Amino acid sequence: MSTQQRRQPTENGPPGPIACRSCDLNEVCRLCGLIALDGARTRVSTGTLRTLEAGASLFRAGAPGTAIYAVRQGMLKSVRLTAEGEERVLGIHTPGDVLGLEAFGLRTYAYDVVALQPVVCCELRLTTLVEESTRVRELGAALVQLLSRATEPRLNLAHGSVRQRVTAFLLELAQRLERRGLDCRRFTMGLSRQELADLVDTRIETVSRMMQRLNREGAIKVAGNSVKLLTLAPESGG
Repeated sequence: MSTQQRRQPTENGPPGPIACRSCDLNEVCRLCGLIALDGARTRVSTGTLRTLEAGASLFRAGAPGTAIYAVRQGMLKSVRLTAEGEERVLGIHTPGDVLGLEAFGLRTYAYDVVALQPVVCCELRLTTLVEESTRVRELGAALVQLLSRATEPRLNLAHGSVRQRVTAFLLELAQRLERRGLDCRRFTMGLSRQELADLVDTRIETVSRMMQRLNREGAIKVAGNSVKLLTLAPESGG
């Protein structure tokens, strides 16, 4: 898909919406009858949508795990509270990611998940997996693949120089968006500088100086939480 064909975000808005075929939950939804074909033979979701404003919680740690969610538009963060009651960012989630998979085993959610931007998620209640699907063997295989993708190792952002950590974060985020057919060169992170500092394991002042330095060098263009990659470019994911 060319850059011109990728879905563009609104000005300073969240990425997406993502096409159903580019979502990790696509095959599971199809087998549960939650995806239909429109007149153009394009897969469209017929399931339940949940919308969140920035700062709202999708679910909280310890709450009963009754559903899994696929991010359709916008970005979220997973967080946990430290012993001192401070919020620690564990990761961010982009369109196409599936959240809440720990509910299969734990029956509860393991982390707080909070919207960084206005968010739309597709909700698949766990009871639907039993009630709606008659193709049990195929559904089981699709769930195994989904769980396997969820356990793939993430990039360790706590190693290397500060420059390497920050650029690695930006490039990985760009590559994730590109794999979903979204704009990988211009996006709004939604993260505060403190949250970004948490992710790359350094101080907020250090992160701010590095972002400003990359901006001055012309590697990126920064305007608040909006980033445009210039000479800093993601490798093509194919």
